[in-house]
Amino acid sequence: MQNKDTSKKSNPEWGQSFDDYKSLFIQRWPRYAVKQIGGKKWRTKNKPLSDIPIKSHLDKKYCVGVLAKWYPGCVILDIDNRSIGQANEIREELGLIDSDSMLCDSESPDSYHVLIRPQYNGKPATVRLLQDAFKGFGSSHHLEIYPQPKRFIRLPFGFAQECLDPCYGGLDDWKAKLYWFQKLDEFNLSNVPSQQLFFDFKLEGVKLGHPGIISEARDLLKHGLFMPSSRHESQYKILLYFWRMNIDQDEAEGTVWSWIQSMHNGFSKDIMRHPRAVQKEISRQASLIYDKYDLANIFPDSTHNVHRGYICEPDIIDIIRIGKASLPKMNFLFDLIKYAYPRRNRLFIQIHTDNLIQWASKKTYLKRTAEAMSKGVIERYDSYSAGRFAKSVKIKWQWRDSSQAILYDGRSVDTLKDTLRILYKSKPDHLKQLVSDAGATKQAAYRVLKTVFGR
Repeated sequence: MQNKDTSKKSNPEWGQSFDDYKSLFIQRWPRYAVKQIGGKKWRTKNKPLSDIPIKSHLDKKYCVGVLAKWYPGCVILDIDNRSIGQANEIREELGLIDSDSMLCDSESPDSYHVLIRPQYNGKPATVRLLQDAFKGFGSSHHLEIYPQPKRFIRLPFGFAQECLDPCYGGLDDWKAKLYWFQKLDEFNLSNVPSQQLFFDFKLEGVKLGHPGIISEARDLLKHGLFMPSSRHESQYKILLYFWRMNIDQDEAEGTVWSWIQSMHNGFSKDIMRHPRAVQKEISRQASLIYDKYDLANIFPDSTHNVHRGYICEPDIIDIIRIGKASLPKMNFLFDLIKYAYPRRNRLFIQIHTDNLIQWASKKTYLKRTAEAMSKGVIERYDSYSAGRFAKSVKIKWQWRDSSQAILYDGRSVDTLKDTLRILYKSKPDHLKQLVSDAGATKQAAYRVLKTVFGR
């Protein structure tokens, strides 16, 4: 059992922001459910979820249930009609401890929820993959695994959802519970017993295009088709938007099907003459989007920002200063800090050797790591070897609030070069001054600016 210091757990400033809670747990579209405290029936609200019910849930005024995300940020093992000892035995069979799971109360007697943060071999897992992974184990242990497509799951940290692990005892504020949830290590679904093995395929050369798709799709959802021969493209835009919003594929297909039936505005002959063909076409379009990006390891916006990480403008200034305007050093620091941001609350940050090599090179990753140690950025470092995780890496950094993250079209930016271009496109002299202040010669400053802006 982990030795955790919870002496500050009642501090109201602890925990992450409301935006972090929403990013992890909230699926707004296309509907949600509510249940009164002490009530037994859930009532469906056929409209997108707003912030007001979420806050009411966290204030324990009533309960809110949401549908599954395509890439869930949390998996819940729903254990009913068992003792707390039996619940812990189920955790043990999965190899779960309090460093990678939280045991919480449920509103029903002798019922518990085990919360874990899922991944599959270092990557986010879709709701379909996690259901497949737990299928045999859940069946043999009479468990339900949430989230499930088309079914509501109650949001965590509301009424009658107290943390039961001794190390989390007494956490009575949702922010504190969220803080400790974010410190959990991720659980690899490949470790679930009685599962079939999944083969990882990667689709190369796929990029996420269609800038501005969010505003276009929202206009289409609101106003419908606006010209003849636009149905196919409009469906695709809305489906891509729903994927970007991390909406389950089945829900996306159903919503677009309902939309085109009521919002074609007379501009589509196919929907009136061959409706079933249109419905099948929507399914094919959705599969093309969801399967293609999953195989290419390209993720919806919220999953991308949590998995790939993000960075803030003050961090860029610090990186230029610490890296002394050296592009290789700055690139390594950029990738390291960006990766660490969404994982910064964990006791240790796990970084695979493959990541370090990608951030530098096979020849230089140990050198770059040693440089970061000498600057005090990596506070503690153990040996790395191929195929292993380092569980003892601590990053010492002045962390900023996630609301300051640099985003382009709602997504964190992948490279230092693109980030610098976004920040300083209209003020290149500012960037030139920053690299000069960091000790760069005129030639070195020129190389930085040329790399960022070209000629």
